[in-house]
Amino acid sequence: MNAALKIIDDICVGGKKPNRENILAFEEIAKTMPQIEIPVKHHIHGGMYGREITIPKDTILTGQIYKFDHFDVMISGDVTVSTDTGETKRLSGYNCLKGMSGKKRAGYTHEDTVWITFHPYTGTDGDDIQKFITSETFEELALFNTATNQADYESMVDSIAMTEQEIRAQVEDQSDMVEMPLGYGHIYTSKSELEGDGLFSKDKIIANSAICPSRINGNRTIAGRYTNHALLCNAEMVFIGEDMELKALKDIEAGEEITVNYRNVINHRDIKGDLLCQE
Repeated sequence: MNAALKIIDDICVGGKKPNRENILAFEEIAKTMPQIEIPVKHHIHGGMYGREITIPKDTILTGQIYKFDHFDVMISGDVTVSTDTGETKRLSGYNCLKGMSGKKRAGYTHEDTVWITFHPYTGTDGDDIQKFITSETFEELALFNTATNQADYESMVDSIAMTEQEIRAQVEDQSDMVEMPLGYGHIYTSKSELEGDGLFSKDKIIANSAICPSRINGNRTIAGRYTNHALLCNAEMVFIGEDMELKALKDIEAGEEITVNYRNVINHRDIKGDLLCQE
């Protein structure tokens, strides 16, 4: 293994948080080294923005922090990238990948590699668009997400036939609370950066897997009571017969808050004629 690949391999210790820390530590070292020019082309059309880069062979680089989910399209080339699973991944030729908000990767190019990120965003200046859709730090990303979620929640409240006071009264009414069934001891509540208390898991949750029951026989578990709203949520409420459960929309790291988009919950309320929107 050459020295460049060893750097990428050492970053992958498994888990989003330690991998982020390793990448950020490497970036500080890389800033002291000679920099390689990476050509950029901006594509703006039809409410979409594409950022195309050509990465020269034998380059070690780190990716930017994107605020929103997007598409990563590798047009051509050969590159080894870090992952959050504890191992590297080598990509060659054409690849179309789901780019997730908040991800951070490092990579090494074995050959010249052409890569485009696609975003549903309009504007006239590619550099300005890129500055808006990315964050310089994870702290900046967290502040942006908190502000965005609060603004979206307020917008949602304005659009439904309930006042903030009515929602708050319903949320604080615990007369319909039931205990979480056995087998879900990894689910817990803790202080949320979004609002009050939130729902968390001690274990990593894999995308598309069931998390826990949220309503049983019309009554709420802690998942139905404490799951907070997020515009870019990582879970959703789904019906299982007349009951409901939380299902993961993407991988959720241990200790990461579990969130849903209340608009989806309100749609369920309208379908079933029940008040399912809780905070």
